[in-house]
Amino acid sequence: MKHLLITTIAAVALVGCQVSQYFSTTGSQMEKSGVFSKTSIHQRNVDTQKKTQIRFATYNVLFGLWAQPESIGQMFKPYNLDVICFNEVPDGDWTARVGRVLGMHHVHVGKVSSANHKNKYKSILCRFPLFDKGEVEINAKGWKPASLVSAKTNIKGVPLMLYSTHIPGQPEVQKSAAVYIAENVIRGSMHDNLIILGDLNNQLDKGALKSIKTVGMKSIWKELAIDTAKISTHKHIETGNESGVIDHIFFRSRTFAVEVTNGGIIDSAYNNPEEEIQMTRYKTEWLKYGKPLSDHRPIWAEFIFESRLISKSDAELKAEGK
Repeated sequence: MKHLLITTIAAVALVGCQVSQYFSTTGSQMEKSGVFSKTSIHQRNVDTQKKTQIRFATYNVLFGLWAQPESIGQMFKPYNLDVICFNEVPDGDWTARVGRVLGMHHVHVGKVSSANHKNKYKSILCRFPLFDKGEVEINAKGWKPASLVSAKTNIKGVPLMLYSTHIPGQPEVQKSAAVYIAENVIRGSMHDNLIILGDLNNQLDKGALKSIKTVGMKSIWKELAIDTAKISTHKHIETGNESGVIDHIFFRSRTFAVEVTNGGIIDSAYNNPEEEIQMTRYKTEWLKYGKPLSDHRPIWAEFIFESRLISKSDAELKAEGK
């Protein structure tokens, strides 16, 4: 009986040793092949990341003087946009008329006209529903009032806070509309994904716009590596002088990795050569410059929003600097 017990124990120990050796060998082989490796787990997470493309544009339309909204809609058609923010836009259904051409039916038009001039409102046109609409009035240094028209939307699973703005440019940050936006709108914002689009009347990183950079906002011009010193988004009507790049798209995201993959100035923003428009001023200049749609040129950008599936292995990789 004792001999039988010892024999049984020995057999069990031998089998256990062989099983342990099998799993040790197999596990080592699987780790070498990547099945259990951190790199393999990380790669699966990368493969399952969701990437969402969203296209934005902004355009100062010179209070609708030089173009019908339908012509502007036709100009924008090839870009398949999701959001357009207009500046110096007429009140009423002007923005909605652009939207009808593009199949974009969600509109928010502000109530504050820039410098209290006629038909210089800000608006947002979107392919997706807009909610929590609002407007922030700004009475800073320079012409006033200025404002930001705002609305929330959710585009293909990406929640966004949109701002369409038109503000006076200033050579200094202090008391400017740009620093008001930076300190009173952006810095304390609880929104994870902010997009500010419009005519900010300053060149990138110059004058008052330096304040926008200090609150973590990125520029499409920098992301696209476009040298803005060599291009312009505005031609001064009376003199014909170029103002440089004064129209901008700034963004910040806390919850997505964001890549700007395409965009720039739309240089083809002209009426058809046979177009005739009745206007009380600037008709001579309109004809001289080739019947542009506005004294500004529209800008656009394609964003890729990427959400990651974070796992323990991802966190470990990040800690290890991999």
